[in-house]
This record gives sequence, structure tokens and C-alpha cells, in this order.
Amino acid sequence: MNKELLVIACGIIVVVGFSLGSYGHNSKEAEKLGRLAQERNSVFNRPHSPTYGAPGAKVRIVEFFDPACETCRAFYPLVKKIVDDNAGKVQVAVRYVPFHEGSDMVAKVLEAARLQGLFWPVTEAVLKAQPVWAAHDKPQPARVWEFLGNTGLNIRRARDDMTTPQVQASLDTDMADAKTLNVTQTPGFFVNGKPLKDFGHEQLKALVQQEVNSAYAK
Repeated sequence: MNKELLVIACGIIVVVGFSLGSYGHNSKEAEKLGRLAQERNSVFNRPHSPTYGAPGAKVRIVEFFDPACETCRAFYPLVKKIVDDNAGKVQVAVRYVPFHEGSDMVAKVLEAARLQGLFWPVTEAVLKAQPVWAAHDKPQPARVWEFLGNTGLNIRRARDDMTTPQVQASLDTDMADAKTLNVTQTPGFFVNGKPLKDFGHEQLKALVQQEVNSAYAK
């Protein structure tokens, strides 16, 4: 074998070796995330996380959510529809990652609402009013209270609860889990531990359907 062929052969071996190593790493990482998705208390399953959908669903969407995020607002009805269209088979769990200025205060309001069993109606009111309180040039998170009067929320109790260590701990846990999972923007989606790599509504639907087909195969 001449020198030129030897160099080419060595290059091929290096590329193949790298590819196999990368595949092995990705496979192990996917296996690890899948295992964590099944554990009762892991980065994907926290007792405080508000959920929508059947508790016994075999497919779980975990959404890392910022109440000031415009894309989160746009995806809100789409995600609920995915759950509704797969009644009994899919559940969504929400995690708080207030990346935008001022949205940590609103995330605390949502967690205080969850303690009253009102996370979803309060979230809908918050998202509907998002253009008012979450203007990116001048956020005014304190204005969110103006829009919660018809949600049934006990405002006085919520104001007290949102300042408690319990509520802060929930946000701290979610932010730490987001860091562990390398979530840097919202919304961030995982389905049974699998990250949504190509972002989009249709892509999310396809990933959920893939997991539904796998989990409920006859």
C-alpha cells in the first residue's frame, strides 16, 4: 500500500471510529433519558408539576415553559389539543423556566394558583393578557393581577403563597432540571424523555404519535 492510500485508509478508520463512538454516546444518553422519564422523582417527574391529561397515560410531554414567552403562548392551545386528541393516552406536565425579565414573579403566581387547584384557568388568563404585562421593551409583571379576577383565584392567599420558600423551591428545582437537560429556550419539549430536536408543532405531534404507537401497540 503506498503512502497516499495509507493516509486515506487511516482517515476512513478515524471517521468510522468517531461515528461509532458518537452513536454509542447518543444511544447511551437516550437510554439514560428514557430511564429518567420513568422514575417517580427525576428531572422529568416532579411532584409540584401541574399536569393536564389522564394520570395513567403512558405518554408524557414535559414542557419547559416561560409565561412571558410568545411561542409558549402560541403553543398552549396546540399542546392541549394534542392531549385531547389522544384522550387517556397522553399527559402534559409543565415546568417553570422564567427566562424573560419579570416572568419569575408571574411563574410564582402560577405556582400559587396551582396550590389552589387553579393553575390552568389562571395560566389561560395570564397568557391572554401577555401582550399587556410582558411587553419585552417594558415588562410590567405586577399588572398580571388585573386579569385574574374571573379565574376564581383567592388573590390575597396567592399573594401570600407566592412569597413562600415552597414556591421558590419549585422554581429553583425546575430551573436546575432545565440546566441539567440543557434547556436554554422556551418552550422546550420532551416526550417520554425524548427531546424535540426539530422544533415545530407538526414535529411535536409526530414525536407524540410515535410514542403513542409504541406505548399502545397491540
